[in-house]
Amino acid sequence: MPKIEVVKRWKEQVEKCSKKNLYCLNAILIIILFFATMQIFKPEATAKAAENDVTNNRYNVVVITDASNSMNYTDPSGLRYEAISQFTNLLAQEGNYLGGIVFSNHVEAKQDLFLISKQEDKDSVIELMKSVMSTGVTNDMGYTNIGEALSEAVHMLEASGNPELPSVIVFLSDGNTEMPTEEEQQSSLDLKAETIQTAREKNISIYSVCLNANQKADSSEMKQISVATGGEFREVQDAKDLQEVFNVFYNLIYGTSTIMLADDTFTTDGKLETTFNVPGIGVEEVNIIIYGKTSNVQLINPSGEEHQASVVHADTFTMIKLTDVTPGTWKLVALGNPGDSIKVNMVYNTNLDVLISTELTENLINPKDAVMVKGYLKMGEVIAGNASQYVGYNACLQIMDAYGELVTEVPMDIKEDHFECSYQFEEGVYYFKIKVIGNHLERLSEDYGPLTVSSQTVTEKEKNNTAPTAVENPVEKTVFIWPFKENSFSVDLKSLAIDEQDDELKYKIMSSSFIEGEDYSLVEDDVLTINNFSLSKGAFTVSATDSGGLSCEIEVVIKSYNVGVMALIGIGMIIVVVLTVMGILLWIALTKPFRGTVSAQSYCNGIYKGVPRRKKRGRIKLAAFQMDQVGLDYTKSYVQATGQSYVYVITNKSVMYNGQKTNKIRVQSGREVKIVVSEDGSRFLLVRFDSNMNGRTTGGRGRRRPAIRR
Repeated sequence: MPKIEVVKRWKEQVEKCSKKNLYCLNAILIIILFFATMQIFKPEATAKAAENDVTNNRYNVVVITDASNSMNYTDPSGLRYEAISQFTNLLAQEGNYLGGIVFSNHVEAKQDLFLISKQEDKDSVIELMKSVMSTGVTNDMGYTNIGEALSEAVHMLEASGNPELPSVIVFLSDGNTEMPTEEEQQSSLDLKAETIQTAREKNISIYSVCLNANQKADSSEMKQISVATGGEFREVQDAKDLQEVFNVFYNLIYGTSTIMLADDTFTTDGKLETTFNVPGIGVEEVNIIIYGKTSNVQLINPSGEEHQASVVHADTFTMIKLTDVTPGTWKLVALGNPGDSIKVNMVYNTNLDVLISTELTENLINPKDAVMVKGYLKMGEVIAGNASQYVGYNACLQIMDAYGELVTEVPMDIKEDHFECSYQFEEGVYYFKIKVIGNHLERLSEDYGPLTVSSQTVTEKEKNNTAPTAVENPVEKTVFIWPFKENSFSVDLKSLAIDEQDDELKYKIMSSSFIEGEDYSLVEDDVLTINNFSLSKGAFTVSATDSGGLSCEIEVVIKSYNVGVMALIGIGMIIVVVLTVMGILLWIALTKPFRGTVSAQSYCNGIYKGVPRRKKRGRIKLAAFQMDQVGLDYTKSYVQATGQSYVYVITNKSVMYNGQKTNKIRVQSGREVKIVVSEDGSRFLLVRFDSNMNGRTTGGRGRRRPAIRR
């Protein structure tokens, strides 16, 4: 209900009241009018002005630095500590939470997050970074356990960070994951994948820089960590560039920029003068960074008076921090040796906000109606109240369609105490927001919408449009990666969400742990195909948006298992088992006892030939019976013991026995068998087995019976 309508209804109630209650209702009316007036004439977002200013543009920050042995070579001068020092000293004097981690094979030292309130707090974290290397403990610090370092940082942010603040990790290494054993390597990689997913779920952005001085590091690993978590990645080949990269990270995180004030030499009188402007609103602190030797530095405020500020001295820079900032033109005067080089940069710390306001009473208009949009600058609890505070800032209205795609930008004018523009929408569904750029700062307002623009009568169903809902959230998929084949996995995005009003939804991958183009692709019919599993666990955040501009997000989690490694282990185990079983069977076969006498004779050309043989166990080759050749290979044919009252004759080729072809003949104790080798039956063997099991013979009345020549 419009706010003005609320006031009117209260007035009607007053007129109907009796005189007895008139004074009471008038008092109530005054209170209602006061609050309603505040809401009518101030931006809609003013209700958020009650937020504690100390959380505006403040962060939980964990700085991670690599302390492996290789850092002694890639950064022998310790310039990384200067970069970290500059980053931490740029932080606003109060309100941020800061922590630190030093790692190599494992986390070597850490400082849990704590609230920064003075210079000594920042110094303690910098000293932590230096402490591990300064002890000289390097013998067991030759590896790079990225997974453990990131996991510990995320744990610290959850355990000791301020839950009201956004969280970031600033991560420096000169290599990629490298551990002494394959098991430790895989463990670190798996932990990294799990941590990336946790960071995505907790909205923790990771800003990483790879000091690839020897060109041996695979920087794609650190790039993926940053891309997956919404951070930024940089690669440098020289440690002297780390300061610039850390400064870029600071600007990106805190929405500011670095302004060069001077890059010159001291004049003949040893002086350098430069000026800088502080805008009317938006700047909370000013950081002046001086590179070069100076004997004295003065700051003159807009009133012409010398201003006292805190000064931090480091090996490669001097930083002056202004916490009590007056808008206007300032002057810096530095003294030094004539001809010496000096460079001066400036970085604002800002707590600027942009509030958006419209006169719309509902999110449904006719295309004939123009929409008036106003934007207000706000710093802390103060909303800019005059045009002078808007000097140096420019604003535009960004208009997006129902699916978040930019349609157009409309310039906004400064009108006394706000930005303003009017825009007439065509039919459709829109979102819009205000973008403010200027004074080396950039800010966006919150999105307004969805706004439906239609000349037709809108049905109740369209008015009551509801957002799509996920069929399942999160969606978890498992992939087995097989060796010696191309592995891919596809997900039909159209199966992820449903909508009561729309049959078709627009799907978009908002972010992913995997790298687009390298790991996955999205084809036109909304099929997501993953071709490379660079992480053992990764995820996609997918949005499903209806025609009314409402959407839902679905998390698709992909877990992969390398069957190649598992298969090798499994095949190896199977081979061991098979060989073991075969060995046992062979041992059993070779060690079974005969417990009797074997007699064998050959018949060839009318002659019988052969001698009996006894053996304790195993097998007896036919060659041992000294028979004439009948067509068998006696070295490959043998009599096999069974430990029972029978044996087997095994031949190297098929023979005839009892009218059938076979190469395995059973010879029962006390019996003689005829084994025919030739097709015409002219050559054969006679084999007999006489067992003495249980201490007695089975060949008849206690004596062995040899084979009978016929």
